[in-house]
Amino acid sequence: MTSSRHVSKPLRSILRAATLLAALPAAAFAQDTAGPKSINTGGAQGAYHSVFCPPLPPALSRAYFNNYTCTTSRGTLENIERVMATPSAIGFAQLDVYAREAARRTADFQRLTVIRRDIACEGLWMVTKNERLQNYGDVQGFARRIHFILPPLGSGSAASFAFLRENDNEGLGRVPDGNIRHVADATEVIRAVAASTDGAVGFFVQFADPTNANIRLLVEQNLRIVPVVSREIMRSRVDGEAVYQVQEFALTEGGFLGIGGRARNATTACTPVAIFTGNPDAVPAGNARDDQRDLVLRVRETPAAQLLPSQGGIARILSGARRMSQTAVQGMEHAAEAAKQAAQRATN
Repeated sequence: MTSSRHVSKPLRSILRAATLLAALPAAAFAQDTAGPKSINTGGAQGAYHSVFCPPLPPALSRAYFNNYTCTTSRGTLENIERVMATPSAIGFAQLDVYAREAARRTADFQRLTVIRRDIACEGLWMVTKNERLQNYGDVQGFARRIHFILPPLGSGSAASFAFLRENDNEGLGRVPDGNIRHVADATEVIRAVAASTDGAVGFFVQFADPTNANIRLLVEQNLRIVPVVSREIMRSRVDGEAVYQVQEFALTEGGFLGIGGRARNATTACTPVAIFTGNPDAVPAGNARDDQRDLVLRVRETPAAQLLPSQGGIARILSGARRMSQTAVQGMEHAAEAAKQAAQRATN
């Protein structure tokens, strides 16, 4: 046996790395390899992968759907492509991004089915320093002259903003492409808006966890939150179901308060977390189709409480969020419509 004293430094480094790799569980390597039993999520640190996915494999194994594995990805769009290619796989998605793709690729999406959309809801956050922008209708009315700051192209936030534009020809649909600037992430969106001097508006999609660094930064910067609610938004549908809900979220908790030492809440639209898989009817008849039907049924019948965290940031979001009544939502829609028309008259 070779003595470690006579092994070169480079070789010792290689041996140490090999030892560490050998000690890791096989599941650690499965996270980046999509397959027929992958549950496709998003980034390793994201809520889909770290919070919402882990309860699914045990729920599936109780019905003998064994060896399903939480698998990292680049997000909703890649998850869709993976399940299109492998119908027995499962994917997580922002429901609005899923709906946008479904509208563009109707025939392809007959091969997919949404299993759940009742677990949690990601807030649509529109922020600015401009006090003139009191509600979403103000933004719609002045949209063609506002500069918008978004996370990168290809992000879920950018896709959500594109969906809003595509369904609002007289409002956000009039934003020139040249008025949209993309930055590194949601943190940079908040910082750029806070530093702006031209009334810029930032937009991103995020769970309203009061302990999340972006939510804390938003509160610390005392930015105005414009409720993303309008008739156009609330009409959006996928498979006959609403793409958005309107909820009131707690942005502060415990010892951390907003400007002036006050707790801060905000009301805005949110897009549900969707879990989807291959449509059983698109799977060849036989055992595979029967198994796929059973898979869909198993996930749908699992009590929501078994798919939710009991503690941590997401648990605080769920306990701190309150869904707005239909009457309240309609009032916000009317206010946005009136503000949009007034702003449009002022700009024409």
